Amino acid sequence: MTKLTTYRGTNPITNIESALENMFNLTPIFHNLEEVYITGDTVRFSQGDDGLAVQIDIPGCKKEDLDLSVDSDTRDVYIKAKRTIKNNDSEKQLTLNRSFSVGRDYDLKKIKFNYEDGMLEVNAPRRKKEEYIKKYTI
Repeated sequence: MTKLTTYRGTNPITNIESALENMFNLTPIFHNLEEVYITGDTVRFSQGDDGLAVQIDIPGCKKEDLDLSVDSDTRDVYIKAKRTIKNNDSEKQLTLNRSFSVGRDYDLKKIKFNYEDGMLEVNAPRRKKEEYIKKYTI
């Protein structure tokens, strides 16, 4: 006789897939998901032969309120923004914090930031393999 296992609402295969997906997830971590729903922030990544492009919608932010930094040791890009969100009769001052890592095949020395019409665009050009692979002779 075959023994049946009781299904308790969780699928172990789904749990394993979810754990693996989270381990290799390349999108930024949202520290406060409620803020994303309130403000409508959208983050888009695209990779091409020429480089990496990241677009982040930051409505209501001024250029002066953006703090952009790059850590070349950890290869992380940090974005901080302050903005005022109007919700019905009240105004809230919100701080947006986003970060993402960039692989070593992108040149962080040539990274460019552009902010227009509430959208921040980050472009990191792809490096040539000759620039980061050194050959040695004995």
